[in-house]
Amino acid sequence: MADNYPVPRPLRSSRSRVTNGRELLPGLDGRSKWARRLHDLVANHVIDLGGATHVTQSQFALIRAAATTTIVLEKWELQFATEGTINMADLLGYQTTLNSLRRVLETLGLNRVDPAANTAPALDLTKFTDAELHRFNALMHKADEIGADRMAMTEVNEMQKLIDKSRGWGVGPSISDRAHRRRPFNEIDYSEQGR
Repeated sequence: MADNYPVPRPLRSSRSRVTNGRELLPGLDGRSKWARRLHDLVANHVIDLGGATHVTQSQFALIRAAATTTIVLEKWELQFATEGTINMADLLGYQTTLNSLRRVLETLGLNRVDPAANTAPALDLTKFTDAELHRFNALMHKADEIGADRMAMTEVNEMQKLIDKSRGWGVGPSISDRAHRRRPFNEIDYSEQGR
């Protein structure tokens, strides 16, 4: 069974327009009022769940169904408002559809999920001398190009020392206390760490 299960296609050009996010539904002209409303509702639901990186394919299918159901309910509401009267069959159909939407939304979660905040500590590059700033930029460029895991250990240690300096703290021993622990940057003895 696992050998026969479809796997995602690697190339963007060989995948469907729906898979690539270029269309919400196959063959749907995105310029109609209905398509624009569907797009807006789907986008808002995705944002409510923390953004595209936090939404699974299953959740996305439910989001699209919820958006479609919402539009159907809105059309019914418009009909009720313009006609001024509601027959029992339409009211029961509306309530049944509304209840289905409620169950889908409960499955997705009714509370808004904020995207994870960037918890990476800010670097204060003003603490560097001109030479340190130039060296830091060169090391960061090299890490971006080849990856930090492929850099020489001395370069990685040098980069870590500069990052520690920009933060004002780091982890390491001091002259009087050889334990590796968090301490202010100016107390760390980098000589034994090969830094």
